[in-house]
Amino acid sequence: MEQVPSLKEGECLDLLCKKRNRLVRIIKLAHGFRLEERGFFQEDHQATGLKELEKLLSRLISREFPRSHMLWVFKRRA
Repeated sequence: MEQVPSLKEGECLDLLCKKRNRLVRIIKLAHGFRLEERGFFQEDHQATGLKELEKLLSRLISREFPRSHMLWVFKRRA
């Protein structure tokens, strides 16, 4: 969560499980964030502020990575 405020528009953070077969991607937009969920569920979500993003991200992490204690985080251009 510490890296999210420093994202520039068009950059993203990829959160992957240890096996790297499930993904939650946070993409910085001009007016908020887009979250892509690729794993057990294939859904896209929108968040307008950091508070909403934090709440949504905690729900998605617990849903996509229920038993994972180690996550890979990659910062890249979207």
